[in-house]
Amino acid sequence: MDTHEAFAILSDSDRQHVLEELLETDGRSTVGVLADQLAARRKNRADELDRERAEVHLVHNHLPRLAEHGVIEYDRESGEVVLVELGDLEPYLTDPIRKRQIPLDE
Repeated sequence: MDTHEAFAILSDSDRQHVLEELLETDGRSTVGVLADQLAARRKNRADELDRERAEVHLVHNHLPRLAEHGVIEYDRESGEVVLVELGDLEPYLTDPIRKRQIPLDE
């Protein structure tokens, strides 16, 4: 994966958060748990509408994009998300100096 591709994947802070969550949970989670996490990070507590929005963004944008690049495997039926290979992305998630270099879309 080249730098441009890595930055395109990591340019969204929600995708970064999903990958960080997977790193903290031994590489496994579910869409529901990830949606809760994304919604909660936007506010002190997540309401149902925030959670639903987060889940829609995960299912229709972030998870397919990460799966397309071989970073995760995502089972739409069960909602299971498994980290497969971070490769060149890992330093940008774990090294604070490199993380500041990512051009965010926000």
